Amino acid sequence: AGRELFGTDGVRGVAGELLTAELALALGRAATQMSPKESPQVLIVRDTRESGEMLEAALAAGVAAAGGDALLGGVLPTPGAALLLRRYGFDLAAVVSASHNPYEDNGIKFFGPDGTKLDDANEARIEELVRGGESPPARRMGRVRELHGAGDDYVRELELRFRDLELSGRRILLDCANGATYRTATEIFRRLGAELTTMCAEPDGRNINSGCGSTHLEPLVEAMATGGHDAGFAFDGDGDRVLAVDRAGTVVDGDELMALAAEHLQR
Repeated sequence: AGRELFGTDGVRGVAGELLTAELALALGRAATQMSPKESPQVLIVRDTRESGEMLEAALAAGVAAAGGDALLGGVLPTPGAALLLRRYGFDLAAVVSASHNPYEDNGIKFFGPDGTKLDDANEARIEELVRGGESPPARRMGRVRELHGAGDDYVRELELRFRDLELSGRRILLDCANGATYRTATEIFRRLGAELTTMCAEPDGRNINSGCGSTHLEPLVEAMATGGHDAGFAFDGDGDRVLAVDRAGTVVDGDELMALAAEHLQR
């Protein structure tokens, strides 16, 4: 079966037009039905778009209708979903975000228990179930509850992972794109000792990626070029991509960042 709903990164489109509450409910139900577990534990996180709460609620209803338990993690970067999925041993995670797209869009992408995105075959199976329409009644009704402290748990995991990274005295500038990293990114850099300045960390539901973040580097480049910071980083709306700007205002792109990471890991 081909994939019409799923693109290269989940289902994405204008919220309320392509991506309706009905579709989100159907996707949540289908993804939950595919799990081999009798009552799958499904983490749901979102970015700061105004449509996020509506889609989160619809997804959660679909999960519960299929007999799964929906755990609402609230606003959290996409990498946080992958990390918490493994940390807690959940069966599935759904991320409500359209990444670097404008606020009118939204999206849903699913991660399996190993913390990686569902593969093409699983996405095609979800589509089949969605298109099939009626589902057999679940043996039990699932529950919907908030996963309190999800953001704190994510930051704590990052702190454990990077505890040897000493940033005290380093002056860091962060552009959070008015998106999902606006709390957790600032918190982890502070905990690691950085002298931190943030920009675009006041989401209002509509200003995500608007003239800021990794797709609009001009404000960060301009701020870095005035001096006073050692490094600047710009995230996208859901925090799964980042670009850097050095102290002279020169952009360090993704290929260069991967090369630096590879050299570091090799050492």
